[in-house]
Amino acid sequence: MQQQADKKMKIGSKSTGVADRNTPLLRNYWYVAAFSDEITREPMRRTILEEDIVFYRTQDGTAVAVQNRCPHRSFPLHTGTIKGDRIVCGYHGIEFNPDGSCGLVPALNAAPRSIRLDAYPLVEDGPFLWIWMGDPANPDYSRMIYQDWCTSPGWTHVKGYMYMKANYLGLHENLMDLSHFAFLHAKWNIARPEHAAAPSKIEEDGNMIRQREIHEDADLPPAFVEAAALKAPMNREAQHLVQIPGMHVGTQITTDASEPPKRDVQHVIHIMTPETQTSTHYLWAIAYDEAVDTEELREGMRTVGEGAFMEDKVALEDIEEIVARDHRPNFREKIIKTDEGGIRVLRMFARMAAEEQEEAAVAAE
Repeated sequence: MQQQADKKMKIGSKSTGVADRNTPLLRNYWYVAAFSDEITREPMRRTILEEDIVFYRTQDGTAVAVQNRCPHRSFPLHTGTIKGDRIVCGYHGIEFNPDGSCGLVPALNAAPRSIRLDAYPLVEDGPFLWIWMGDPANPDYSRMIYQDWCTSPGWTHVKGYMYMKANYLGLHENLMDLSHFAFLHAKWNIARPEHAAAPSKIEEDGNMIRQREIHEDADLPPAFVEAAALKAPMNREAQHLVQIPGMHVGTQITTDASEPPKRDVQHVIHIMTPETQTSTHYLWAIAYDEAVDTEELREGMRTVGEGAFMEDKVALEDIEEIVARDHRPNFREKIIKTDEGGIRVLRMFARMAAEEQEEAAVAAE
């Protein structure tokens, strides 16, 4: 059956079994809310899964996330102040504790239990601050995807943030599709046109999809080739792993022509945290061997990362704009063989969303 499905995917149209802009955002998962160094003693606002949230740190450095809407008159709390461990509304001075409970209503000289904020479970893992968007009383820590390459000795990383006016699913499709590298990212020397037809091996196990491709005689940014002392020609194995809606982990394994061959590994971590159905917080990190780290290499890695990922952002925003503008009732996107990994990811998310909606309906009975 799977072989028949693969044959049909060589050219066809997207089916109703894939997630799209009408698929409910998945809530019972961890998402990266921000880089840890973004959260300080100053309130910071960020909308995640269509919920307005304010972040800050307590006096001992613990990160806090609560709804950014005072339950009294809906005043945005991020415009207020931090007093000790409490956030204070700038409209009537109402104080809230880190758990969302009311600490004081000055006009009443009391703290009514009925006045409180939604509070969100958080986990800090290296440079990432994760937030649980499901039931705050029952965060599922087994669904956390820790990034050891950003915390373990021997590794270093560069990182960045982009605000993308496009649906997060498009970024997943984009990242599973290496055939666009030689065209959209031609200036960065990361792929050749002949690599576009490289076959992919895809494995699917429950809510996990892994894809692998081999690019022979591959190109790498010159700064990295020099720093790692790699010798051409080089072969690159590209691996992709998707387990949760908000993350795509890529691994690049490069083997050069030295005798014996040198082997270099990089991990490219893509974070896509939906703001709304048509906007996304795009955070990324590239982790690599600390032994080859220099300021020149760091800047080179950051330049390539920012440049290539900005091209993805612009392309996806252009797609989002034309989808919103061009109303052709009979238009259906066609898919080809190289889209298989992305389509499988969309099918997985559609299935996960259906399961989540069913669980919510049972719980409501």
